[in-house]
Amino acid sequence: MSTHYTHYQKKYIMNSGMIITIVILLTVCITPFVLINSRTKQKEKHLKKTLQQHILKNRATLVDYVIHNDFALGLDSLNKIYRYQKTNDKELLQEIDLNYIKSCEVKKDTNRIKNDSSSYEVVQRIALVFTTKNGSKVEQFELYNENKSSQLNGEIALAATWKQKASNLL
Repeated sequence: MSTHYTHYQKKYIMNSGMIITIVILLTVCITPFVLINSRTKQKEKHLKKTLQQHILKNRATLVDYVIHNDFALGLDSLNKIYRYQKTNDKELLQEIDLNYIKSCEVKKDTNRIKNDSSSYEVVQRIALVFTTKNGSKVEQFELYNENKSSQLNGEIALAATWKQKASNLL
């Protein structure tokens, strides 16, 4: 018995080979994005969970929060604001009782760079700055530092939003 492929059988074999190749290529292309997304979700979950645990120790509940890059900002039911950050080498938890705060401002440190024909401003650091009612102490939540992050990713808007939230509670 000889093996004769009809025209349609040859076409089917070529089409299924193309389909398998496309499926393999799509899998190779999509897998890194799925892994990155999964790792990001785990990191966000950890930041929120750790923030909630600390707030529970203070016998309060988490009222509002945001996860941004490698830190979380949170507000609890006792009028305290928190910043929790976890990097590869350290953890940092800051807590400020807004009942003792007079003002909250956004501090933006910049550097002006001049070229031959133009100049532009480079943001070096963004922070929320809290001043106590007696003015003796200033606390800061650093949201961006050019030495730690290569580019801004919404930190200016984030600072403005949380300045407003804190100011509304003062």
